[in-house]
Amino acid sequence: MPFRDVASYNTMMTAYAGAVDGIDAARHLFDGMLLRNVVSWNIMINGYVKVKRPEQALEVVRWMAEIGVRGTAVAMVGAATACARLGRLGAGKEVHCAFLRRFEERNLLFSTALVDMYGKCRNADAARKVFDRLSFRNVVCWNAMIIGHCVYGEPGDGIRLFHDMIGQDEVTFIGVLCACTRLALLDDGKAYFEQMSTMYNIKPTFAHYWCMANLYASVGLLEEAEGLLTSMPEELKAHALGGLLGLCRFRGEWELGERIVLRLIELEPSNSVHYALLCNVYASAGRWEDVHRVKAIIKERDEKLSPGHRLVNLNEILHQFRERQPENQEIYGILDGLVSRLKLTSRVNGQIESGVK
Repeated sequence: MPFRDVASYNTMMTAYAGAVDGIDAARHLFDGMLLRNVVSWNIMINGYVKVKRPEQALEVVRWMAEIGVRGTAVAMVGAATACARLGRLGAGKEVHCAFLRRFEERNLLFSTALVDMYGKCRNADAARKVFDRLSFRNVVCWNAMIIGHCVYGEPGDGIRLFHDMIGQDEVTFIGVLCACTRLALLDDGKAYFEQMSTMYNIKPTFAHYWCMANLYASVGLLEEAEGLLTSMPEELKAHALGGLLGLCRFRGEWELGERIVLRLIELEPSNSVHYALLCNVYASAGRWEDVHRVKAIIKERDEKLSPGHRLVNLNEILHQFRERQPENQEIYGILDGLVSRLKLTSRVNGQIESGVK
């Protein structure tokens, strides 16, 4: 193409920005443009936001302001979203003021971005003011307000907003279940979880199950949490164990975390992420010899084993783990019971079960 006009550049940048790892190529084109229009700036700002690089999105916004380009509402939405992800309340207020100076009419998309920004920056009052001034609110706007209260602000206010809303969806219930966890409202949380399917015809996802598991754990009801995980659909169980691993690492329960990762490896032996998790668990516990041992197994697996092949050395790790911690048989029993009820039996378990009893 001997000559590229602005429209041609914009088309190519849009294609690059929408591709995996294509945002840098889009920026290369953007920097090489002799003339840009507002669409060009919008593509870069929102492209950076989409790939979770909000700092660079704000860099483009600042550059646009410095050279006197008048930003559109679309650019303002991207700027507000970037501020929300960075938690920069001051910059978010500047974006809000700039919008008010340039536009007379309220914009639902920008107002929703403002509600989200103020909520994530823990300024619930400002978020509520923007929300209350809207004559029309869609589900996304309601959810931004509810999540802002339930996760970052006053959870009780989020629950009250939930009951004022019409058309609750999956995201709404994530917010209200988080609120119940923060307030330790077990009965209310159980009721909301039940209502998802009985009243709203919403199928719970892993996020909802995990919110409920956290709620049970927050009030010390581990058996109930186990029962909930037992009822989880098959396709969500591996994610459940992965989430439980994160909770164990957060609480410093390294032995249980090790046991969970080994079960994950048995469940998904071809998933290299689980082996990396095992290294992280050992490193967090300061067990560097085990770290090096697992890294050697990973290297051997990558070089010699086909996907799905069982690691022979895994038996040794499991055996040594149980031999090393005989005083923690109750931990093994709890996890073994969970795994058996989830039907996550494995060949390794059959080989070593007699050593536990």
